[in-house]
Amino acid sequence: MISSFGSKFQFKPENAPKGAGTKCLVDCPLVDTCRYSAKRLYLDQPKRWAFYIWDKLEGIENPTDEDRINLLKGDSNYGRCIYKCDNNVVDHQSVLVNFKNGATGTHNMVGGSAGPMRRIHIIGTKGEIYGDFEESKFTVAKIHPTKTDEKTVEVVDLNVNGDMVGAYGGHGGGDEKLAADFVEFLRGGKPSLACTSIFDSVAGHLCVYLA
Repeated sequence: MISSFGSKFQFKPENAPKGAGTKCLVDCPLVDTCRYSAKRLYLDQPKRWAFYIWDKLEGIENPTDEDRINLLKGDSNYGRCIYKCDNNVVDHQSVLVNFKNGATGTHNMVGGSAGPMRRIHIIGTKGEIYGDFEESKFTVAKIHPTKTDEKTVEVVDLNVNGDMVGAYGGHGGGDEKLAADFVEFLRGGKPSLACTSIFDSVAGHLCVYLA
């Protein structure tokens, strides 16, 4: 059983700052102060989103400042006011899954958080695991009645650093590892723990579609 709630709560026309235009670099007087200004996001920090915006979506490698400005002033969606785009994607969502064996799972997505983050918290019958993507660490806590605080704690540092975007850094290097696992599986090699069966993969996708 799956329940899902979400909506366009923040990024809609009625929430736009007073006087906001429709295109950041064309008709918006708030281009230098708005936290979502295309100038601040893509021009003042040209390398921050380079792989996603310029290389792949706009099809330009090593764009000049003039290239970026022309694109953002033109028909690129990345030059439009975030509050006045015609997208229909929710900016926040909460999902609750009740599995067949009685376990429950929750997923929360917030598009307007202060910073990028991915966190996972798994609570079992003998302890719990907490993972923080940005810190690249897992904390494993096991129930231990004889200890003062009734648990043992182990911190596992994955020591993931360097390029966190691009072909080799996407999702902390996870994209490359998934592709490598798949190729190894096709070659008849031993699959890693991250390589799920087609049945589990389809079940996971069905959960997403239902949500």
